[in-house]
Amino acid sequence: MNDPVCMTHDGSPERDELLHYTACGLDNVYLASGYQVREIGGERYISVRDVEDLHEAIALFLARKRKVLSGKEVRFIRKYLGLTQRELGAWLKVSDQSIARYEKDQTVLDGAADTLLRLLVAAKAEESIDVRAELERIQESDDASDADLTFERADDEWRAAA
Repeated sequence: MNDPVCMTHDGSPERDELLHYTACGLDNVYLASGYQVREIGGERYISVRDVEDLHEAIALFLARKRKVLSGKEVRFIRKYLGLTQRELGAWLKVSDQSIARYEKDQTVLDGAADTLLRLLVAAKAEESIDVRAELERIQESDDASDADLTFERADDEWRAAA
């Protein structure tokens, strides 16, 4: 399932050197590498390498930031985890309507639900996790979460660009 995803390039003039990657459902994700531009039938298309790995890198980045998750970020993480709103609600001990409200930015996750969601991401991405170390990593992260998120492909893996 590491097939490339193709989409038309938006050609946003202010970010010509980066690809504005909107296929993940987030507005602030850019790719510095790991994609190829092709022209097919007069249309420009972008193929992104290892999309599943990219989504894992994005999910881990979001889960390890200290700032409150936005609705779109909660939705991205839920989809990354492969859960329906009802299934995530069962894990977090809330209704599927509560999950829908989180995803629409009508309310925010409470502390315990937020922490569990982040740990679920770490548990999916890592074969074994040190829960204490993961919680410390979140607490020590910076609050620069509203900024654009840029990812690059290096050493055959996706990671947040410096």
